[in-house]
Amino acid sequence: MPGLGYGFYFPKAQDSLGFFRGMVVEFLFYADVSQNETTGPSHVRAYGKLHLMNSSKENVKNIFTYYSVGLDMSIERNPKRTFLIPYFGLETGGISNAQLGTSWHFTPILGVHLLSRQNIFINLQGAYLYPVKNFDILQGYMGKLSINFSLW
Repeated sequence: MPGLGYGFYFPKAQDSLGFFRGMVVEFLFYADVSQNETTGPSHVRAYGKLHLMNSSKENVKNIFTYYSVGLDMSIERNPKRTFLIPYFGLETGGISNAQLGTSWHFTPILGVHLLSRQNIFINLQGAYLYPVKNFDILQGYMGKLSINFSLW
C-alpha cells in the first residue's frame, strides 16, 4: 500500500538549524486489521518510509533526509470502530544531510489511525528521534500526517 504525507522535525539545536518540514513517501509491506476476539493487537503494520525535508532557516542548505523501516501495533485489543485507533511502534534507519552528516537512528512512535480499514489508513503520528551520532544536536520531535491506500 503506497502512501503520501507531510512531516515535521524539530531538532534540539533548533536555534541554529531551524525546524524541518517536507513530504513523506511510505510503503506498507504488511497491514493487518483484525476486529475479532483473538488475542494480541487488532492492527499491525510494517512499513518503510522516506522523509525529504527542508529547513526553515536559509543558512541550512540541502535536503534533510530521514529513511526508516518501522513496525506499529494498536494499543486496543478488539475495537469495533474503524476510526481513532491509538497505536505505538518503533522505527529505525538513517538520517542524512550534507552539513550535519549521516547517522543511524532509533525512533519510538505514538499515533492514532484517524481512519483504519483494510484498504486505507489515515494516520497522525508523533515521535522522538534518537540519533547515534550528533545526539545533542539532532535529537528531537517529529510528526506526520499521512494516508496509505490500496491500489486494487
